[in-house]
Amino acid sequence: MNSSAESKVTPVGSEPSGPIRTAEDALTRMLALIQAIHGLDDLTPDYLQSKMGVPVTRAAADPKRYGASAPLTNEWGYSFGMDQTPTAGRWFEFTFIPAQAGASPSMTEICGIDFDTFTKKLENIGFVRQRNMVEDGRWMSDFFSRPGMRVEVFPRGEADAPQERVEHHCVEWIYIR
Repeated sequence: MNSSAESKVTPVGSEPSGPIRTAEDALTRMLALIQAIHGLDDLTPDYLQSKMGVPVTRAAADPKRYGASAPLTNEWGYSFGMDQTPTAGRWFEFTFIPAQAGASPSMTEICGIDFDTFTKKLENIGFVRQRNMVEDGRWMSDFFSRPGMRVEVFPRGEADAPQERVEHHCVEWIYIR
């Protein structure tokens, strides 16, 4: 974590207004949103629209599903929303998505608040971290828990090369249950 990345995280209560313009803005708003809520019931379409600054749309086939997406850069966009299935239950997710389907661009331009900075902020607001290792011993994500809520943050290497950028992790996906 570096001090310039940490300084980009806006304290709760001074969230930016208007539409999301950068990845740093998106992650700052996600941190503020996570800190302010007590559980999924707080994430109504109106609340999300007020905190994220973009119109939230309900799915025509199921009003319990709603969200938004928009471009951030030429190579990246974001998407967030509430979803529900009979088998998996209810969840909220935020993800950075490549602008072109199937592409895998470098995350450098959306990694101003990196994985370490974002996850340390979650710990600072009272979440307890647990590393999520899959069966073959690979690191998949980190879980963050507090009463009534669990957040899972998925990392991705900043780029395919050089090695220092492969090992520098960015936030790719945030999942809330």
